[in-house]
Amino acid sequence: MSNLEELVGRVVRDLSVGTRSKPAVIYSSPDAERCVEISLRDESGMTVGFRVDPSAPEAEVLYEMAYRIPTAYVELYAIGLPLVPGTERPAAPRIKEESVVWEDPNESESWSCSVGEYPSH
Repeated sequence: MSNLEELVGRVVRDLSVGTRSKPAVIYSSPDAERCVEISLRDESGMTVGFRVDPSAPEAEVLYEMAYRIPTAYVELYAIGLPLVPGTERPAAPRIKEESVVWEDPNESESWSCSVGEYPSH
């Protein structure tokens, strides 16, 4: 579970750059298919969740989280983050050479950064 917590932490850190809100993260025990339900809960108790297979390659698990957690932030806080610097467009996760990056979905070669390293200013 600690690897999942570290991977979730990378994505939440990047999303927290643009908001003061930080949800509680809840992990279920693995189900019969070895998947874990990851739920994000805001201060009001609203919860949004998704399942991941922690036995998948790390880049795939991180990609799934980088894809799903921003959607949960939109549902919980009505914000879409992280933004491509200098724009109002949300960055999109991509797998590149066994790592996961945020990049500009409109201009894939113009800007990118590793998930967990989104600039804080």
